[in-house]
Amino acid sequence: MRIVLTGGGTAGHILPHVAIIEEVKNDKNYDFLYIGSKDGLEKKIIEKLKIPFKSVLTGKLRRYFSWQNFLDLFKIPIGILQSIFILKKFNPDVIFSKGGYVSVPVVIAGFFLRKRIVMKFC
Repeated sequence: MRIVLTGGGTAGHILPHVAIIEEVKNDKNYDFLYIGSKDGLEKKIIEKLKIPFKSVLTGKLRRYFSWQNFLDLFKIPIGILQSIFILKKFNPDVIFSKGGYVSVPVVIAGFFLRKRIVMKFC
């Protein structure tokens, strides 16, 4: 089974993925790919587990005024396109999203490609 994991920004979005990976990492029936942000905490954590990692552009909603909020509106469509190419190449059976701003373009791309999506938001 090919599984894409996505989510990030905080350890609360990442550690559930780590638990899944640890539970089945010795089972050769599972093939994982993690999609996150280039500079996020998720990259550091997931690469230590030796799981393939791809990054996409994404926007972040800041709850304060920032010009970056306007720029980030253009990053999201680019991230969706990047996610579409990554998902087409990897061809996952399921996408598991734990949340965070980085999961938005991946889940939207998965929806466009009619992939099975499991979302867990707490």
